[in-house]
Amino acid sequence: MAAVNGSTALTSKDIARICGVSQSTVSRVLSNHPNVSAKTREAVSLVLKETGFVPNASARAMRTHRTRTIGVVVSTPVNQYGLEVMGHVHEHIAPHGLQLSVWLADEDGSAPDAMQALRERSVDGLIHTAAVDRAPELEALIDAGAPIVLMGRTMRGVGTDTVAGANSQGGARVADYLVRNGRKNIALVGGRAFSPGREIEDGFRRRLKSLGVSMDDKHAIYGDLFYASGQEALDKLWQEDEKPDAVFCVNDLIAYGVLDAARVNGIRVPEDLWVVGYNDIQMSTWAAYDLTTVRQPMGEMTELSVQLLMERIEGGPKGPPERRRLQGKLMVRGSTGHAPAE
Repeated sequence: MAAVNGSTALTSKDIARICGVSQSTVSRVLSNHPNVSAKTREAVSLVLKETGFVPNASARAMRTHRTRTIGVVVSTPVNQYGLEVMGHVHEHIAPHGLQLSVWLADEDGSAPDAMQALRERSVDGLIHTAAVDRAPELEALIDAGAPIVLMGRTMRGVGTDTVAGANSQGGARVADYLVRNGRKNIALVGGRAFSPGREIEDGFRRRLKSLGVSMDDKHAIYGDLFYASGQEALDKLWQEDEKPDAVFCVNDLIAYGVLDAARVNGIRVPEDLWVVGYNDIQMSTWAAYDLTTVRQPMGEMTELSVQLLMERIEGGPKGPPERRRLQGKLMVRGSTGHAPAE
């Protein structure tokens, strides 16, 4: 066995010869196939361990037409939300022996390298978390039947599996909370170019209207979905004669910008201003922010996205696309003075 240990070019055929079994038996052990006796599995596994054998991924891909790699597209710049998405995807694909490839989307949500990888079949499927309303290259691949799941985003008129939060309901829940607790001059910091921001705002505005609360147009500020937008928005809002007593941000990053700008300007939170975010990424629990926010069920969304993608990759039912919406939960913290949710 010592002579074999030094080899760096072992194949599954070599392992089969050493073990005195067929090459297909070795393959079944490598793929954890149940149709192998416990004794044979133990013997082959011991040889695999002692030789340090690593399957040739390229050869396996040519044989099976599978790379065992899942691609994920996240927004640029990578923020805490994107990192959490990647972590959750890896957590759910690792038990299946799958690898993860990550691409960063351009500012317009496109990811040409990821699209090319899917066309070339260097990944088996793609979870796209940065798609915008119009993405011709992505739409063409979807129309061609490529295994793609949209996660956290929706695209109008596109026939692919989609897993997203119940954003309209989440926005309405925030409106209920603010009005119930006496907020009267409510502001919104949003981003209508992206489907989640648009859905959150629509639900928020509809519920405010149904509660008889009007929002001044000057109290609606739009930008991108990043930290600086929150800083700039608060600077604008605080120049108004009638200052808001609450600001609802369509994601947590914007809310952090609002909170930090409030500190710089001597605005007390929550005494002078309430701040609410959306997503509940990990930083929202930090003492520096202590942000009231709507928690997205990220783990559930990712698990379901991986499940749907694997079904498409493995050639499961070719029925209509799945469109799932998962409910979030309002997490009350210090940025609203811990006022009760109900």
